[in-house]
Amino acid sequence: MTVDKRWSLWLVVLGTALLTAVFTVGLERGISRWRAERQPAPSNVSLQSPVVVQLDAPTPEPVPSEIPDDEMERQLQQLQQQSMQQQATTFVLKTERQVSFALEALAVNDMARADRELVAAKASLDEAFRLVAEDLKPQIENERIEIGRMRADLEINPVGLDEDLRRLRARLMDLISARLDA
Repeated sequence: MTVDKRWSLWLVVLGTALLTAVFTVGLERGISRWRAERQPAPSNVSLQSPVVVQLDAPTPEPVPSEIPDDEMERQLQQLQQQSMQQQATTFVLKTERQVSFALEALAVNDMARADRELVAAKASLDEAFRLVAEDLKPQIENERIEIGRMRADLEINPVGLDEDLRRLRARLMDLISARLDA
């Protein structure tokens, strides 16, 4: 190969590399300029600080009640007592359902579930005891004691316990219906 051919080959390679570099730099600058044109320019407008306006809320004039204070207090107490009685009735109803579940568990010899249901029934009666009127507390207390006795019988001698549970459920239903009728 002659020296002329080598130089011409090197000139072609060098020229190609130079053109590629110029083309790449130009393309990069063109893309950068195109991206800069697409982005909004920051505005030179300075924002004013917000103006805070405080308005005084008008206070309504107290409207005199048509009901005397003692009468309103009496009505409020009456509503609270009614609410407590309704909650107590709900807890007694919940106890009845738990006793029914204990009876079902006893029917299939699931003593652990029957015990859990009796524990839950006792807890529900405890809540009812806290809310009922004074005249019903002795009856609720007797049912709480009865559930404790049934739990002890469940571990020792469960024979006849199903009848005891049915009688307890009937007494609870009587208590509920008496409260709903009143």
